[in-house]
Formats: sequence, structure tokens, C-alpha cells
Amino acid sequence: MERVEFLPPEPGELPEIDRIADIPHPREMLSLLGQAAAERQFLQGYTSGKLHHAFLLAGPEGTGKATFAYRAARFLFEEGTRDADAEALFASPPPESLFVPVSARSTMLVARESHPDLAVLKRRYDIKHKRFRAEISVEETRDALQLLTKTAAFGGWRVVIIDAADDLNISSANALLKTLEEPPAKTVFFLVAHQPGRLLPTIRSRCQRLDFEPLPAESLATLLNAFGRPVPDSSALEIGSEGSIRRALRKGSGGAARMTLAVERVLASLPRPSAKEIEAVTEPLRGGADGLEALLDLMDEIERFLACEARARLSRPHPHAAMADVAELWSKLQDEARKVEALNLDRRAFAMRALDELSVLVSGAER
Repeated sequence: MERVEFLPPEPGELPEIDRIADIPHPREMLSLLGQAAAERQFLQGYTSGKLHHAFLLAGPEGTGKATFAYRAARFLFEEGTRDADAEALFASPPPESLFVPVSARSTMLVARESHPDLAVLKRRYDIKHKRFRAEISVEETRDALQLLTKTAAFGGWRVVIIDAADDLNISSANALLKTLEEPPAKTVFFLVAHQPGRLLPTIRSRCQRLDFEPLPAESLATLLNAFGRPVPDSSALEIGSEGSIRRALRKGSGGAARMTLAVERVLASLPRPSAKEIEAVTEPLRGGADGLEALLDLMDEIERFLACEARARLSRPHPHAAMADVAELWSKLQDEARKVEALNLDRRAFAMRALDELSVLVSGAER
């Protein structure tokens, strides 16, 4: 069985949108499960002396992309120190993994967000309005890239992590693009992307893509066990989580299970769901953190529903146009959900609008 090593989670002053309960943040995870191919690809570039300056980490949410980015950053920081010691470099064999032990200087600095050669670009938390901003702004992007105007504090590599690149707006994406076009020496960018197709083609073309596959049931079970969470049987785990540890953690909680069942029922009754079925979905969306998690559960189930709908349309006349309608609706709902989350808008109103639009989609397909 794979081993899981991580630093104990340290409660922060601000809420973490990518942490569930007391689960470690990706920067606190020392192990990476189920993504050996991506790690090998990165190491091959490094050991050959042809490491690319930017990596697009592409794949579903909850498959280890951010964990990989922080793991690779620690590796580069430690290797930068080793590179400076020519004698140690000559005597050491080529690295076989990106693992960096807890005793290393970079481990604690990265975990505590205090490494001077690391910049992390993400949506900022608005203390005044008590919510995360909807996008990564151009000002925030330029602030993060200020790291590259300075000499590396430890004389080695500098790393920029964008988590997630999906949150860049046009202006911030263009600001990042300028740096990617003329990258500074010994600097590596990691762009976490849940939907890489939404990024600017010019950004994608300047990155080496690393694909992150859905996690196998064995890796999910190992992680759940390490986090002290109940582990369902392998078939239920695969079906319920779809290879995402985030989804597996959510499905393991009672509230998430009830929400999933409610959404499945209302989607199965489209285009004419009952008032009772709609209320069962919208009621859990009230409140703070629990309501936000319920919104994520709702979007998970809508994504699965639309994926099935798209596959069903392959056998119909003009399948490309029919599938385009599905893709357009999913993109629209994602954008709206992101705004609802960031601006603290009415989640129940959004859910009812979403169900209305899904009903229209299903009604059109039935004709």
C-alpha cells in the first residue's frame, strides 16, 4: 500500500476554499499518489538538463495537481541548494522522485507560505466583504510576478504557482503571458488548470502539459485512511468519487450524501420536477460554509448529468450541434456558480435558475 506523509494542518486566520475540514492543504502534503507518470515526465526533463520553464497541470479537480506543484517546488528549491555545492552534486546520483523530507528547509517554508523564492497566485480573500474575489486580477498577477525582479534569495530556483489558472481574467492572463514569452532564468511556472481548454491558446502553447488522471480506488482509499475518514468498498468509491479525493471526502460526509441523493432525484425528474424535490436541493444551500459545500455538490452532480446527456446525443441527428448546446450550458452554469460563490449571491436562486435551464435543455432533447 502507498504511504502518505503530510504535515499536520495548521488552522489559518482566513477560510481555505480548497481545504475540507481538517484535511491538509496541498502545500502540506509531502506525498503524491496515483500520478507517477506526471512525476516521471517532470524528472526526465530535469535530469536531462532540458527542464521546461512552464507546466500546465491539467486534469479534474482533486487529482493532485496542486499537490504536485508544491512538491515540485520543494524539489527545485532543494536541488538549487545542491547545485550550488559542486562536490555534493558530483557525488550524488540523479534523483528518482520529487520527494523532499520533512526535515528539509524548504518543507517548512513552503508549508507556512514563507519561502522567499515562491510566489502563489490565487484568488484573494476580501476581509471587508468576507468572501473570495471572483477572479485573479491583473494587479494581483503583477504583484506575484514581482518575485521575478529580485535575485533568488537562496541562489537557486524561483517558482510561481497559479492555483487555479482557470480564475485568470483576460487582463491577468495577458500579464502572465508576457512573462511566459520571455521567462527569466532558473524560473518555473506551474499552472493548475481544471479546464485547460478555457485558457488562452497562447498560454497553453508556451507550457508543457502534464496530464493528471482520475485517482484509482486504491489511492483514494489510502488517502481516506490517512485522513481518518471512512473508506467505502472499492466499487462505491470509484462510482461516487470519479477519481477525485475532494469528491471522495465530500461524499463521505452525511450532508453530502443527502445532497447528492436529492440532486440525483431532481435531475432524474426533469423537465418536470416537483416542488418537494426542488426544495430538497435548494434548502441545503442556505448558510455559510455548509451552503458553499452543498453548492459544490450540486455542480458536481450537474456536471455528471450533462456528461451523460452529451453522450446520449452522440447517436442523434446533428450530434455536434446538440452537444454544443450541452457544452454551452455547462460553461454558463460554471461561470454563474463562480460568481455566486465569490460575491456571496443567493445560492438558492441560482439553483432554481439552473434547474429551469436544465429543464429547457431536456425538453428540447425530448422533442
